[in-house]
Amino acid sequence: MTSPWEVVLVTGGSGFLGQHIVKLLQEQDYAVKEIRVLDLQPYVNKLGHEEYKPLHSFVGDICDVEQSREAFRGVHCVIHCAALVSYNFPPDTTNLCETNVTGTQVVISLCVEQSVSRLVFCSSIEVTLTPYLRGTFSVIVNQTESKALPPDDDFLVIPGYAVSKLRAERLVLAADGRRHVNGTGHLRTVALRPTLLYGEQDPRLIPALIRFAEANAGRLIKFAGAGGKQQVTYVGNAAWAHLRAKDVLLLRPSGVGGLPVFITDDTPACDLLHFAQRVTSSVDAPPRCLLTRWYVPSLLAYLVAFILELIASLLRLRLPFPPRAVVSYLGSILYYNRLRAAILLEYSPIFTLDESNRLARKYYTSDIV
Repeated sequence: MTSPWEVVLVTGGSGFLGQHIVKLLQEQDYAVKEIRVLDLQPYVNKLGHEEYKPLHSFVGDICDVEQSREAFRGVHCVIHCAALVSYNFPPDTTNLCETNVTGTQVVISLCVEQSVSRLVFCSSIEVTLTPYLRGTFSVIVNQTESKALPPDDDFLVIPGYAVSKLRAERLVLAADGRRHVNGTGHLRTVALRPTLLYGEQDPRLIPALIRFAEANAGRLIKFAGAGGKQQVTYVGNAAWAHLRAKDVLLLRPSGVGGLPVFITDDTPACDLLHFAQRVTSSVDAPPRCLLTRWYVPSLLAYLVAFILELIASLLRLRLPFPPRAVVSYLGSILYYNRLRAAILLEYSPIFTLDESNRLARKYYTSDIV
């Protein structure tokens, strides 16, 4: 076995996905000799894993070149997870663009300036959520990256955040093959598109549904009709995909460089609300998100959502989520084909379905959430 030699920088390493990437770099990646984290918050090991390798935490804003430059010096690969994740309505387009688009431009420029050879970008399947037949829902059934294409006009079911991620993804993929400033090499890039993530340290997906249920006597109201079906992915498996992308960009860059890649695992596709009920249950307590037996029909749910947005706009109120986008997402059928990840990244989930569910339940049923 060769001695560890790689220095890897994880932007946003203090966040949800970033924590799991750092954990796997510590436990599973024998090529890494040093881990760096660049985040607005100092890195704290929230997952409680063993720390075998030196980790250096850099506190800074990716939009600020001078604050970020030192973190990039001597780095072999950057895994770029830092982003403003905001679903507010109306969307905060200024800050979303500043962090997610301009921040990504800074990351690319520093990679080129500091001769970083690889950049793995965390995108999202939300960049492909185009309204089916220009309607209110998306339909993606077992489609690959060449079929489930992002729109040219940036018209997506989920406004704001998804649009900013799409624009950032385009920048990353366009930067593949860009020559380093010193002229000695090139930057190779890839963009991973995981589905919605669940698991330990989840700050918003299932916790938001738990809070909604707690405000309604422990029940979640089913709306958007009988509901569509959506894929979700355990965060540990998504983290593993980023490590696979890091290695493949080194060994076979021409195969995957400049491409987007869907990331899923073996979690069955189902209505997100039913999934929330399942992962918030335990053997000695009822689910923290118990679904109602009845549901609000799709058209009525969309009409109510439209009225809520209209009232918010007239009163200049800011909602924590876009009502129409939520209805549209829950009514959509989203099932992605991960063939490209399996062939080009040699990716397969390292956490089984049973293990993913066990870890998720332990977290979502704890007092932490």
